[in-house]
Amino acid sequence: MKVLKFILLSVGGVMVLAVVAVILVVAVFDPNKYKSELSRAVKDKTGRTLAIEGKIGLSFFPSIGVAVGKASVSEPNSSRIFARIDEARISLALLPLLSKQVVIDRVTLSGLAVDLVQTKAGKSNFADLAGGAAGSPPPPSAPQPGRAPQRESMRLDIAGVEVRASTIGWHDEASGSRFKASIAELKTGRIASGAPGKLSLSARVEASQPKADLQIKLAGGYRLDFEKQSFVLSGIDLKISDGAPGSTAPPISLAGDVEFNSSPQAIRFNLSADQLNLDRYLPASGTGASAPAKTSAGVGAPAPATPAGNQAEKPIDLSALKGLDLKGSLKIAHLVASNVKLEKVNLAVQATGGKIEINPLVASLYEGSLTGDASINANTNRFALKAQLGSVAVGPLLRDALNNDLLEGRGNVAFDVQTGGATVGALKKALSGSANLALRDSALKGVNLDELLRKAKSLRGSNSASEVAAGRAERTDFTELGASFVIKNGIAHNDDLSAKSPLLRLAGSGDIDLGADSIDYLLKVSVVASSGGQGGKDLGDLRGITVPVKITGPLDAPRFRADLAATVGDAAKEKVEEKLKERVQDRLRGLLRR
Repeated sequence: MKVLKFILLSVGGVMVLAVVAVILVVAVFDPNKYKSELSRAVKDKTGRTLAIEGKIGLSFFPSIGVAVGKASVSEPNSSRIFARIDEARISLALLPLLSKQVVIDRVTLSGLAVDLVQTKAGKSNFADLAGGAAGSPPPPSAPQPGRAPQRESMRLDIAGVEVRASTIGWHDEASGSRFKASIAELKTGRIASGAPGKLSLSARVEASQPKADLQIKLAGGYRLDFEKQSFVLSGIDLKISDGAPGSTAPPISLAGDVEFNSSPQAIRFNLSADQLNLDRYLPASGTGASAPAKTSAGVGAPAPATPAGNQAEKPIDLSALKGLDLKGSLKIAHLVASNVKLEKVNLAVQATGGKIEINPLVASLYEGSLTGDASINANTNRFALKAQLGSVAVGPLLRDALNNDLLEGRGNVAFDVQTGGATVGALKKALSGSANLALRDSALKGVNLDELLRKAKSLRGSNSASEVAAGRAERTDFTELGASFVIKNGIAHNDDLSAKSPLLRLAGSGDIDLGADSIDYLLKVSVVASSGGQGGKDLGDLRGITVPVKITGPLDAPRFRADLAATVGDAAKEKVEEKLKERVQDRLRGLLRR
């Protein structure tokens, strides 16, 4: 018992002496006296100016801690502020230091502001801090013979980090793009290699190219591996909402897992989103012309022309894709892209060396289905898309995708196209590949061919041809319609159109210039019934005659011209040929009887 008592008294005495020593150090040591020396040392080592406006406070028990008030640091060899802070607090646990472990109880930062800049020459204001030339560490010394290299045994362990009211900005002076992340609050759990933790984030992200203003709330688990330089986010619950004033866009909810590897830089993911509208975040095509306006009938009408040269197309910048090392899967319940609405989107993405492959690409759209694959080559600005659309409502799809209301129907569509170019206009003009469609219960909108033929019939005998513009609520219905296209240099050529209705049969050939949004097409309309259908009785005497109908002009407002005079000439020529054929056949039969 005496021994135990002696030990307790000894320990107590040591603790009292330690407390007295700490009190004496705190009383006689004022770190604020060394602000100028600290600033001078930073200047000598980095060329940066450190300014400490607030007080420096120290604590020694139960942990070693330091608190710093307002402070700032400049860019290298410049008076321009690089980073500033209102308050920073950090404390280290004492006992783990004895076993060479750095255990930080808590890190708290408030009012942190960092401005990252990349100049037009490609130099950044943080290269020296990230291992660049200005602050490159000395090369490792060669190992001494007979000595095994010593491993660094110091370990970092932080109980948690808290950041409030802080911002991180980015400015690329070459492109003019700006980015700013304003952190309202960031809290983490334990930060140690291999240790799981939880984090929460509330922030606002603003960008100029593409223009964005987003509110972000993130919660989830994480795991760091310092040796492998990897960071895993698991059980993500991410909500992104439009922060623009007056915006009514619903927030985006994202869930899943993401893994970041720093060496080499790679991202692996498995994510799902409830809804995503890409059109809100992508820049407009910038063609300098307004989108076609729609008449009350739903048929496009040309918009006021914009004088050529007033606004050049903006080039498509895919540079951000070149450094991607990406692999994963993404599911989106509702997606809008180029005004096309898709549901139940399921895709797998792989990106490396500037090449992005999306395969498979599966979705539901316009009461039908989509299966296919796509690719992007950011090195050459090349794009490719192969897709099969089954039982799709073509009318709504064309209206949303192309602002065109020329065709209606339901059926199958397939296309295999490729293109390349620096602008949207160049992409349209360079489009090549193939496409085909097979529709049922379809309609050619903007014209009533029966009415057009009746008008042409009334003009028979004159030198005039019947011509009409795409009209209000006009349409020609077909029980089936099929066509295939060969696409080259942005022009889709067709020569096998086939369409049927109770009264009419259609064939045709011609071109659709996708780059110029125009059509030059010849329909061959034949009357096959003398009653029923749309005005069949009035066209009885045209039965068996094929009437050419020329379709020309802009795709959103084409004109239809039926030339019955040419038909009469063709019909007379056919009758002469038939008579001549009959005479030849009679002569042959006579010869065979002999």
